[in-house]
Amino acid sequence: MPCKKKLIYSKLPNQWFFFNPTIILNDTNFYKISNKIGVVFFTNNLKIREFCKKIEPYVKWCKKRNIKFVIPLSHFWAHKYKPFGVLVDLKFTQKNKFIIQQLENKYLVFSKVHDFKEAFVAKTLSDLIFLSPVFKTLSYPKKKPLTNYIFISLCFFFKEKVIFALGGVNNKNFKFIKNSKLYGFGAISNFKDQV
Repeated sequence: MPCKKKLIYSKLPNQWFFFNPTIILNDTNFYKISNKIGVVFFTNNLKIREFCKKIEPYVKWCKKRNIKFVIPLSHFWAHKYKPFGVLVDLKFTQKNKFIIQQLENKYLVFSKVHDFKEAFVAKTLSDLIFLSPVFKTLSYPKKKPLTNYIFISLCFFFKEKVIFALGGVNNKNFKFIKNSKLYGFGAISNFKDQV
């Protein structure tokens, strides 16, 4: 069920700033990113309506700067904000399958994959995949990183998709995991450190 929209790799950022304005108090880092970096708006606790209202000023800023952005899956908010893509929570894919079918021709479908169980779901639903967590992270210290074997296996499993590494990845350590299947990476703290 992947998006029919053709991926133009020259227009696809290879780095993505995962940004949640409800937990990141200092948003000055957000306003310093270039338009070569994409933004993934994500939430862990707020309801989608509250969260999407909260990100409105950031969405407007992205549009002014021609920054590609991704929002959590929502039919209403996708039509309102016209994002580059939508982020699917794989735990709720059956509930949201109908919404994905309505949006997949207009927007790219992104997902975060933590194991092979999620991988099987993501393979049919998503266009772009974030494999997570690759390293230990400050944001989610209790989550164990993927073993090298699982990480490489997932890269080959998704060989026909666009794959990004996520979780503790930065410009320095990305070169240690870079392989022919990986297009780039997503991060939080990497962008804090850059500005």
